[in-house]
Parts: sequence; structure tokens; C-alpha cells
Amino acid sequence: MKGLKDMNIYTKTGDKGMTSLFGGKRVKKYNGRVETYGTIDELNANLSLAAKKATSVQNKQLLEKVQYNMFYLAAEIATEEPEKRTGIRQITESDVSALEQYIDQTMKKLPAVKGFILPGQTESAAQLHVARTVARRAERLLIQLSEKVQVRPEVLKYANRLSDFLYAMAREEDNRQKLEQAVQMITDRYLEATGKIRHDGMESILFDWATQMAEWVFEESRRIRVPVTVALVDAAGQIIQTVRMPGSILASTVLAPKKAFTAVSLGIPTHELGKQVQPGQALYQLEVSLGGTVVSFGGGFPIELDGKIVGAIGVSGGTVEEDIQIAQYAVVKLKERWKDGNNKY
Repeated sequence: MKGLKDMNIYTKTGDKGMTSLFGGKRVKKYNGRVETYGTIDELNANLSLAAKKATSVQNKQLLEKVQYNMFYLAAEIATEEPEKRTGIRQITESDVSALEQYIDQTMKKLPAVKGFILPGQTESAAQLHVARTVARRAERLLIQLSEKVQVRPEVLKYANRLSDFLYAMAREEDNRQKLEQAVQMITDRYLEATGKIRHDGMESILFDWATQMAEWVFEESRRIRVPVTVALVDAAGQIIQTVRMPGSILASTVLAPKKAFTAVSLGIPTHELGKQVQPGQALYQLEVSLGGTVVSFGGGFPIELDGKIVGAIGVSGGTVEEDIQIAQYAVVKLKERWKDGNNKY
């Protein structure tokens, strides 16, 4: 412990405003090289904080790799004589390509932006935007330095791509967390609905009415001459029954259950969800984030009796308007019977 106590982190050699470059040359602390690698050091500190706040393992790992690259970059800028850079890891084209690959892959998955956006809707994204602005400043200093001394093209390209990389990651953090919040909202509604049904002892209602519900669907589908598939799910989203009419398109056997599941999960007709998943809306990309288990086109309706969601119906096989009409017909019929006191089929 005595040895550690005797060691000082200050040397007093910089008290007159001078510092040493890598190799020993003494220069002013406002020297272009010092200003540049000092800003890179500032950027690295911001990257460290961004990595701690990032909410995905991939982003944390990528930011850690970039942090190491900042050490290599600062060391190169701090070395005035190229011959003394032997053994120092340098930024290469592969480093530039790695940033470009992340940028391209990430931006393809994000909704288009048609105007200015506030820098960060989440804490992790906000910190990434702070790092992005420091990266831009470091790039400006590198360009200024390159007009006086030799700076390798790979370094300038990496600095330019880095700010774009941080912008893309900030948008990814915002978008993913927004989707996660939407998924949590769905889960909360799902559990709430399930809990109501189980506590109220109404979980078997649609099971008792399944045959009649299908008959009402067939009645309306025959009237408008559109063969369909009908699916019923309980309040927990579990299939009670799926029936396909002869002549109904095969895809309807997949879509009808998804419509029913979506309706009971969200507690709204699926055609209403369609408005909320458009680009720029609150639930954009919800369908993708849930692996296709949720759909946003019409034909799915939650079934509410006595103020409780007891399940849902999904109809598929016609146009969106036809599916809505047929499903709604069956739901209205059930509610009429229920209102009249016919609580069992």
C-alpha cells in the first residue's frame, strides 16, 4: 500500500502548458494533434456511457469494439512520425466496412423519417446521440488536422461512418424499446382479460356457443356467396374451434385464427389495429416484432358479454369488408341471444 501511496498520477511536466506526443516530442496542449486525440478520448468516455445504457447485448458488444478502436485511433494521431507507429493497431478498411454493414442492416429495418426528429426518445438513444455529436466534432478536427499533416484516408472514412453508425444505433434503440412497450401493453391486456374470465367463471361460454357461432357465420357467408373459414378463441387466445367451408381459400385457415388471437389480445377489432401499425404510428412494425402472430386486417372481433371479453372470432376468405361483415353478423347474433337471456346454446 505504501508504494501505491507514493505514486502520483500528476507529473508536473505539463504545468507550463506543454505535453508529449507519442515518441517524446513536446508540444503545446492546444496543438492540433492534442486537440484531436483529446476529443477522441472525450468521445470514448461518451461511448462507454452509451454502452452501459444500451439495452441490447449486440449494441453493447459493438460499442465496446468501437471503444477499442478509439484507443488505436488516438494512438495513431498522437504519433507524429509514421515510422514510430510500428506495432500500433491501425484502423483499416475492414473496420469501415463493419460500420457500414451495421448501418445498412439497421436502417433497412427502421421506419422512414421524413423530417427532423428529437435526439433520443429513450435514455439509451439520447446518450448515443450525445456520442454522435462528439464524433462529428472529432471528425471536423481530423479533417482540419489532415490539411496540415498526413492522415490516412481510412481514418477519415472511419470517423465519418462512426457518427452515422451511432445515429443508426440510437434509432434502433428507440424503435426497439417502443415496440417492446407495445408488446408489454398487449401482454398486460391479455393477462387482464384472462384474469377477468377465470375469476368470473365465464371461460366456457364460447365453447358452449361454438357450433351456433359457426352456423351464423355460414348463414351470412352463404347469403353473400363468400366461402370462409371461421375461428373461435377463448379469453386466453386458445383455439376453441376452426371450421373451413368448402371452397374457402387455403390461406384462410391460417389467417382466421390469427385474426381471432389478435382481437382477443388487444381487445379491439383487427381493422382498427390496421390504422395504428402504419408508418409513423405508435404500433408500426408490431406484426413483425411478434413474429406474424398478430395481423392488422379486418375480420377479427373480440366478443364481450356482460362487460367481459370472453374470447374472439376471426373470419377469413373474402375481401376485408366481407370478412368484417360476416364476423360482425355472428357477434351481433350472439349478443342479441345473450341480451334476451339465452345464456346457453
